Amino acid sequence: MKINKRLNKYVNEIIAIAGANDVSWDVGCNMFLANVKNYDKPDAPYYKGADPDWPEVAAELCPFTDEDERDMLQTFRDDYNKHMQEVIALRKEGKYDEAIKVMVEA
Repeated sequence: MKINKRLNKYVNEIIAIAGANDVSWDVGCNMFLANVKNYDKPDAPYYKGADPDWPEVAAELCPFTDEDERDMLQTFRDDYNKHMQEVIALRKEGKYDEAIKVMVEA
């Protein structure tokens, strides 16, 4: 079962984390979810690059099972691969809200 597009609305944060940590966007997805799961654990790894309200994001996305996580990641990857050029172009123009819209409506 698809989790739909819950992770897709965080495309800008995912790309920011990937860039700040010099990794690919798909690794950035995993880092973003690690931050969501561990935001309240002071000894857990934290990946810099985005600073949303982590408790709010966690409340929206959590709890999720390992299967849910795989599904969210796969949905994001499929949609981002389909719309990568458009999202990148929008972000270059500073149109971050439009990039989110592309991913959520993908």
